Amino acid sequence: MLVGAGATLAMHALVLVFAGWQAFVFLLAMGLVAVLLLETVNYIEHYGLMRRSIGADRYEAVTERHSWDARERLTNWSLFNLQRHADHHARAGVAFPYLVLREGAPLLLAGYPTLIWVALIPPLWFKIMNPRVEAWRSAQPPLALSPA
Repeated sequence: MLVGAGATLAMHALVLVFAGWQAFVFLLAMGLVAVLLLETVNYIEHYGLMRRSIGADRYEAVTERHSWDARERLTNWSLFNLQRHADHHARAGVAFPYLVLREGAPLLLAGYPTLIWVALIPPLWFKIMNPRVEAWRSAQPPLALSPA
């Protein structure tokens, strides 16, 4: 962590010294945009999907039921199948170009480019996604706990 933080600070200092304050501000802005996109997509991929508790501080294994998939071909082609996120959870060692849509995974109603904008308007996001989450949760079988 310290090496990464140090390298980042050094890069920013070098940009400031050799490219000027405008390039430095641009670099900071692009970093903020990158973090916003990353976290918004992470939010979209997992919204409302929870792992069930199976005991004290223990939860069920991560499966395809714990992330949303999207079918939109153009977005999958341009994002190297990132929207096939449930398969990534089920088979974490598989490279993104080889991910597939998983049977049993919840499906989003649109691709990430559309949903990023929707997620940035929380009332609209909740109106669209909360009914989908509730429908998904009610369709799931109850978890059978074995005695510990």
